Amino acid sequence: MTKSRESGENEVTDEAKRRARSENLSFCSVLATMLAEAKAKGDKARIRKVVKAQRYLGCRNIRKRRGH
Repeated sequence: MTKSRESGENEVTDEAKRRARSENLSFCSVLATMLAEAKAKGDKARIRKVVKAQRYLGCRNIRKRRGH
């Protein structure tokens, strides 16, 4: 059995990359802003998509991976 690699690309990653290019920011900071907006609205589906995008792009648990 082989494991297929799951693609993490979704509309949130595309939007974050597009906004990062247009606003000249890092996509991690854009995703953090998008997550805060989704949490403020209480949109659970959007929160899950943003978290998935953060994991895919390596923006999640950065301090944990780099050390303290």
